Amino acid sequence: MRNRANLVTFGLIAILTAIAIIIVWPSDPGRYLPDFFPWPKGHGLQIGGFERETMRLGLDLKGGTYMLLEGDPASLPAEADLDEAMDGARDVIEKRVNEFGVAETEIQRQGSNRLALQLPGIDPEEARAKIGRTALLAFYEPERDEEGNIVCTAYAGDTVTVPSDVVEVADGRLQPTNLTSTADDPQWLCFPPGATVPTGTVNWVPATGIGGDGQEKALTGRFLKGKETEVIFDARGTPNVQLRFNSEGGDLFEQITTRVLGLPMAIFLDEELISAPTVQGILTGESVITGLKLDEADTLARQLRTGAMPIKLRVIQESTVDATLGDDSVRHSVQAGEIGILAVILFMILYYRLPGALAGAALVTYISVLLMLFKLIPVTLTLAGIAAFVLSVGMAVDANILIFERMKEELRAGRSLVAAIETGFARAWPAIRDSNISTFITCGILWWFGDQFGANLVKGFALTLGIGVAVSMFSAIVVTRTFLRLMVGTPLARRLGWFAPGAGAEASAAPAPASFSPTPSKGSGLLDFVHRRGWYFLLSVVILIPGIISLLTPPALRPGVEFASGTSMTIRFEQSVSAEDLRSAMGDIDHPEARVQRTTEGDFIIRMGELEGMADVPPVGPAMPSEREAIENALEDRFGSFTVRDFASVSEIISQEIARDAAIAVVAAAVGILLYIIWAFRHLPKPWRYGICAIIAVLHDTLIVVGAFSIFGKVFGIEINTMFITGLLTIIGFSVHDTIVVFDRIRENVTRNPGVELPEIVNASLTETLARSLNTSLTLIMTIGALLLLGGVTIQSFLLVLLIGVVAGTYSSIFVAAQLLVSWEEGDVLRIFRRRIPRPAPAPGS
Repeated sequence: MRNRANLVTFGLIAILTAIAIIIVWPSDPGRYLPDFFPWPKGHGLQIGGFERETMRLGLDLKGGTYMLLEGDPASLPAEADLDEAMDGARDVIEKRVNEFGVAETEIQRQGSNRLALQLPGIDPEEARAKIGRTALLAFYEPERDEEGNIVCTAYAGDTVTVPSDVVEVADGRLQPTNLTSTADDPQWLCFPPGATVPTGTVNWVPATGIGGDGQEKALTGRFLKGKETEVIFDARGTPNVQLRFNSEGGDLFEQITTRVLGLPMAIFLDEELISAPTVQGILTGESVITGLKLDEADTLARQLRTGAMPIKLRVIQESTVDATLGDDSVRHSVQAGEIGILAVILFMILYYRLPGALAGAALVTYISVLLMLFKLIPVTLTLAGIAAFVLSVGMAVDANILIFERMKEELRAGRSLVAAIETGFARAWPAIRDSNISTFITCGILWWFGDQFGANLVKGFALTLGIGVAVSMFSAIVVTRTFLRLMVGTPLARRLGWFAPGAGAEASAAPAPASFSPTPSKGSGLLDFVHRRGWYFLLSVVILIPGIISLLTPPALRPGVEFASGTSMTIRFEQSVSAEDLRSAMGDIDHPEARVQRTTEGDFIIRMGELEGMADVPPVGPAMPSEREAIENALEDRFGSFTVRDFASVSEIISQEIARDAAIAVVAAAVGILLYIIWAFRHLPKPWRYGICAIIAVLHDTLIVVGAFSIFGKVFGIEINTMFITGLLTIIGFSVHDTIVVFDRIRENVTRNPGVELPEIVNASLTETLARSLNTSLTLIMTIGALLLLGGVTIQSFLLVLLIGVVAGTYSSIFVAAQLLVSWEEGDVLRIFRRRIPRPAPAPGS
């Protein structure tokens, strides 16, 4: 079939593949490919102002900080609008991000009063200091009594007055000018005897003036000309911050400096005193903040240029990933993925021969195009996204397996290669379509689930898998079909055994359609699935019982910080430290509940309760949880330098929401898939049975996975987190994907053979799809196994869920879902029920 259309399509595929490879080729290929060959360096794509040099990586791959901020509606005036305030806060943060040059930052609104921030390349302390601060600038003057004396808070807590002409202010504290304080003089209790810096402080009150509208107004940063705020240097080279007011602010400033001439005037940032110079003269439109270091002056100037937050914010969730850990995860995951994909291609060639080699070539196109889309859109790749990519490769191979198995059936039935190709694609399409739509449903629910609480790993997985499945359909239906069509008419086409072992060397051009031949009900040996269904059900019960017992034994599962609230941090010490010493140290710093676990890489994972500073609303914008600093300082003093490779802290509010949304997501996925199956099988009698049997099989697989993790939690201390839920939802999609392929063959055989009993049709359908089910699962296990053994530690629990789920899903599609369909049709449950209820004895004489 080397007609013009096929040749043009092949040419376009070749060009597309070449362009995709050029665009996605890495700038440092030696990090991912064997170093025995001098690989050329890639340069991405640059067209005019459009530039894509590298992939966009998530925080878990390149390091950085994730923060979820919650606005406090109580901090707003009564007439203020919460939605406008949150939009304003987002705009201020975006300006600060641009001002400080933090590249590839993502800021998103979540719900009514939350902002999710992804800040690559900076740690939480820097994020809070530079970007998260409220930055509300305010001017204050000393409180004075009727005689003009300054009112201060005395050392003993009393309020006293001090003559204004004999004091000056430094750091917000009173100091004498010409008098000597004594312990016997109660008026000077503000000054502890002999102290250089007294403890008594001025009672500051807002500096106000009459505004242009005749109303009294406090002088704050909102009257500044933000763009004209800058760092200047005095004659001695000391950095100061130059402030310039707008016209109304200048009038207020003139009124205030006239009133407090010769007195100190304080400048507060977020209710923290940063300067209190003495007013030397009447000022109008300008002022200077002194007493700052250069980096402090630069940060303050940038914050004032971008404006103050319109609402107070607090951190309710936070995570940090060290850049080194992210880099290692990228390299290991990519290399593991390469090994898994090469193993799949080798298997396809060995099992399917020439079509397998063509599928390998199509897989190269698929991978290149998919990565090109990720780079151009761009899609933010995370560790979970890499796992989704490798999983989508397995699903792309599955579409080819479905097609090749159909082709083999047609060739063995005597069809020609041309007819086998076209018929194979036509008959495989319904299963490909329905199974992939079920995956799309799962991806949509995963996206929603991740979006509800800012789980970007989950969203990245859903988006990556969704795009991958869409491209896999293009790869199978267009690319693989074109490659197969080009084989027709070549010398290779005469060797039908290379396409389907056992196919005849010669075939008629248009043979009769293959007839249906159901598997005999007896004497079929190992392939007699249906008549041994009772044993399969018993095996399922035996597998489920240990997990159910574990789930009924508290705690059912070991929740991670995302579900139980608290803090988790992964640290790596430069010196040798034992787990027991670390546990002892955590107990000494008031965290005896801390659990310490040593990883295979020599790191320590410390899990503890929620740190102070996360739950309470601070008096001003988000503040660094001081307890974290105290813990890190104490550990450094005791054990020496270390690196925080990963940090996560989740408040109780968020943990409750995650648990709730996880339950909703699982239920929504099940309901969505149930409705679609009912619709897809609507032309069959009682289509709802197919949907219910599929959902029962899904529950079977879910219970196996959850039960296994319940046991793992008790035996190995494995915790569940959002990636566990992601894996669980993925398994739901895969289980239905596998079941739909079997049900699709049942649907086809029922339609083509209306007079055959359902048990025989199901038995034949399972026999016909057995090779496909096993081969698809094997290719997925290859890729998952490679990632599990060689990939990043962060997603190992996720991969373990997939591994268990794939095995369980393959089993349930053959031995649970299809068998339940037969049992329902045959009335097995009612028959058992009738056996257990004794029939009433006949009446005497009857």
